[in-house]
Amino acid sequence: WLDIVRGMEKPAGDMSWQEYAFRRSTDANPFPSIMGRVCPAPCEDGCNRNEVEDTVGINAVEQFIGDNAKKEGYKFEINAKDTGKKVAIIGGGCGGLSAALQLRKQGHSVTVFEKYEQLGGMMMYGIPDYRVPRDVLQYEIERIIETGVETKMNTKVGVDISMEELEKDYDAVLFAIGAMSGRSLPIPGGDATNCVSGVAFLEAYNQGRLKHITGKVICIGGGDT
Repeated sequence: WLDIVRGMEKPAGDMSWQEYAFRRSTDANPFPSIMGRVCPAPCEDGCNRNEVEDTVGINAVEQFIGDNAKKEGYKFEINAKDTGKKVAIIGGGCGGLSAALQLRKQGHSVTVFEKYEQLGGMMMYGIPDYRVPRDVLQYEIERIIETGVETKMNTKVGVDISMEELEKDYDAVLFAIGAMSGRSLPIPGGDATNCVSGVAFLEAYNQGRLKHITGKVICIGGGDT
């Protein structure tokens, strides 16, 4: 899609280069607006163009492709015939939703089981809204759901529905539960109730359930969180 944006690869027919770049880029990643905003882009740090003038701004280009797609209302097209196969996906984050889109493109029926009340996984619960505008996130998620993906929200597999039921009702089950558990400090007292992992803090912030505290707070780690 960088070649498309540069005009080196041309779209067929009367399709605009902006839409063509969107189609090509989302063959691999259906969240260009999100990726363009949050990827730390180690490729830009190591880009050999730095030796000439400046890095190739992949993040900025990808964000433009995604934001323009939202502005123009581009949708995913499902042209495959229905296979009659049903797939259950456990987890409605970026991995589960990406898989859901690819499976729909192949003509399979897809149901996503998500334990939270909103889809998005770490995109929704692990990144603050100042880095990922919620209207942008919701649009990119809804664009996938509109292809015919069924969702079961507030449904935890093993609690609200058993694996046996999924294995009986579906032809395949995909685990896309992510890595939403933080690490505690490997020291005595590291698991105390007032020791909160960065992942748990971000989840509470994004769910709007942070509590006020008094006294002193220690932050261990100097990253974004």
